[in-house]
Amino acid sequence: MNSFSSATSPNRSQENNEVLVNVIVKQQADGRTMAIVPGLPELQVEASDRTTALAQIQQRLESHLAGAEIVSLSVKLPSHEQKNPWLAMAGVFKDDPQFEQMLAAIENYRQEVDKSTEDTFPQE
Repeated sequence: MNSFSSATSPNRSQENNEVLVNVIVKQQADGRTMAIVPGLPELQVEASDRTTALAQIQQRLESHLAGAEIVSLSVKLPSHEQKNPWLAMAGVFKDDPQFEQMLAAIENYRQEVDKSTEDTFPQE
């Protein structure tokens, strides 16, 4: 999850060094409020109320980001295409001189099994 997005719109000046930051705010069972910045687990605060928690997390964020630069990088993601595992074996027997003999042996075996099945379980 991306916690940061630019607060700069085409109509705003680039001098405005602000970003919008996603903050998760949770009410604890004891009534206290916790504020957490997703992706930055070191940036979390617990306070007596929501307003105080948000003010504290904002202060922690500003301290954390002081002297830093936020940049966006374009990263290529791996392909989500499912590769067919059978394609890795395709063509491995193309130059095998015994391949045709093996296919004939498989066909003969299948015919034997079919004959045995027909003899054991005759069809009416």
